[in-house]
Amino acid sequence: MVTNFFDYLYYFIHLSFRPETLWILAPLIIATLLIIIYFSIYGEEKNAWSNYLSNSLVLLFVSMSLFKYVFSINSGGYFNLVEYPAKTIAIIILLFSGVSLTKWNFEHILPERFSRHLSSPLTINTFAYGIILFVYSAIDYNIYTTISLAGFMILIAVILNLLKIPIKKLKKSIEKEKKQERFRDLKEAIFEIDELKRELKARNKELSQIRLKQAYEKEKEAIKIEKKIEKEKKRKLHLN
Repeated sequence: MVTNFFDYLYYFIHLSFRPETLWILAPLIIATLLIIIYFSIYGEEKNAWSNYLSNSLVLLFVSMSLFKYVFSINSGGYFNLVEYPAKTIAIIILLFSGVSLTKWNFEHILPERFSRHLSSPLTINTFAYGIILFVYSAIDYNIYTTISLAGFMILIAVILNLLKIPIKKLKKSIEKEKKQERFRDLKEAIFEIDELKRELKARNKELSQIRLKQAYEKEKEAIKIEKKIEKEKKRKLHLN
């Protein structure tokens, strides 16, 4: 059983990188990574109902793409819906989930905390990822393949959640460095202000001394002029 589990797990991992599946999986993976990184950095931002609605629409688009794929198998058209009942049922489940979530999010039927988890990019895209692998696989499904696929989906979800840890640590490290940089800039600004204050104080003192000296010189000049006037008065009185 363990051997079968790892064999099928390896098969699903390899299937994820095949060209026919990579074209549809790549946008899901890239979108999921970008959104995880974004909300790990800007965790204070809150999701809105419009985000939940747009996320649920992903299931509708993916289900239509998968129907197209099933229709194109061996050019069977509508007969493939009967020829591959497991694939058809899986797509119908995906489509029904997308329609239900779209209706619930459009009409705000569920509490916001439930919709936040049910319509999160991680939940939506991981679910779509699993259904895509199920539909594109070419093996017979049994209990081992089902368990392996479920295990693979859980593994992806765990990896994506673990990805948040280093991103958040990096964010904290960057914020800490920015705070330290702002603190250093503040200290430098305070130091420059103190230097300017000291320079201004020194200039004011120098200017005060110059003005005091000028006032003293003017006072001396005024005294000299006053003495000359007194002498001139005395001289005139003596002549009279």
